[in-house]
Order: sequence, then C-alpha cells, then structure tokens
Amino acid sequence: MKIHLFFFILLFWVTILPARKRYPEYGSLDLRRECIRSNGQCKNQCLNTEVRIAFCIRPGTHCCIQNS
Repeated sequence: MKIHLFFFILLFWVTILPARKRYPEYGSLDLRRECIRSNGQCKNQCLNTEVRIAFCIRPGTHCCIQNS
C-alpha cells in the first residue's frame, strides 16, 4: 500500500506541478476581482434594481451589477 502512495505522489509531482507552472492562467481566476472590475459588488442577495451575472468566490455570493 505504501508503494501505491509513493507512485501516486510521484505521478502527481511529474504531471500536475509542471503544468501549473507552465500555464498559471488556468485555475487562478479571481472572480471577486473580475466582479469589481466590471463595476459590480459581491453580495449574498441582489436587490430588485440589480442584475446577478455570476458567482463570486463562494457559491453563495453573487456578483450584482446596477441595472441601467
């Protein structure tokens, strides 16, 4: 059983870690920053005058933008 764990760690080290270094843009998207950049706010619930466009960091919070 220990040999399986060793090979799993070795496989993880050889495949996934180099991919994260080579392609850092995947999996590192900060949704809160993207919401604020588009003039929105992360809230638990949007008002009637706001439009929910996406989720923020946590699935319970929404990115709310003022409806124009």
